[in-house]
Amino acid sequence: MAQQKLEVKGIQETLAALNKIDPTYRRDVTKRIKRAGEPMLQEARSMITTIVGVKGAPLSGMGRGSLIRGKEITWQTDAVKKGFKIKVGVRASKERYVNFARFTDGVQTHTEQIAFGSKPYKLMVVQQADAAGAIYDHAGRNTGGMFVANLNAQGGGQQPRVIDKAVEKNKPAVQNVVQEVISDVEKKTNRTLKQRYR
Repeated sequence: MAQQKLEVKGIQETLAALNKIDPTYRRDVTKRIKRAGEPMLQEARSMITTIVGVKGAPLSGMGRGSLIRGKEITWQTDAVKKGFKIKVGVRASKERYVNFARFTDGVQTHTEQIAFGSKPYKLMVVQQADAAGAIYDHAGRNTGGMFVANLNAQGGGQQPRVIDKAVEKNKPAVQNVVQEVISDVEKKTNRTLKQRYR
């Protein structure tokens, strides 16, 4: 699915400055941005209700047995619905490298370096915090097999099965509200800075 982004230059710095000037208003801004994303959460939860229907789980075995061997992770529809969350202000990360030593028969044979790419600051992120919900949404990203084929066949389609669809459907309305919030923040920040530095 195509990725679309709303980019706002300097929003991270603006929110950081706002937090120093007026932390109460900064918290209010976070709440407003979270509320703006509520239609995405409602859509995702509604999709889960449609997917499970009267079956209780996307696939019959998901509600009976653990989805990860050795862990108690089973499908519970209410928990999956509650697992959809909006996170505001996800920090950026720089590219970093990690060295891994490789051993054969207890003797180090070589070292591998793996690069983890940088990630930009994200004003709003929709995520699935429930493990079973995350497995349903993302199974098949790096693997195949019968489980993934069955999920795809039952109507879930390719991953991510819920979050991306919910975001895409509601993105224009959510972006409009977020842009209004950002506009309010810019006005308040500019007024406050003018008053402080006269």
